[in-house]
Amino acid sequence: MANTTAAKSPPAARSPHEIREAARMANCGECWQVPGTPCTPEGDHVARFGRAMRRGLISGADLIAVLQGLVVFTNDTIVYDAPDGAR
Repeated sequence: MANTTAAKSPPAARSPHEIREAARMANCGECWQVPGTPCTPEGDHVARFGRAMRRGLISGADLIAVLQGLVVFTNDTIVYDAPDGAR
């Protein structure tokens, strides 16, 4: 008999570009930029990624992947459009 109670492993994080594009579907809670538009020409606020996760647009694994590239951060920290999101 198969064990039907085993939990599935969480989905792998997407690429940084895919995560940023998905997060931009939410408005930013820091600067209130509208969906689809970056917060700044350089990137987006951490607050936007938190909102996107709460709305189901990105996963917890995606959020962790974004935040791992930062040494320290607050809601107004910019996640840059660099390949790894850090600067």
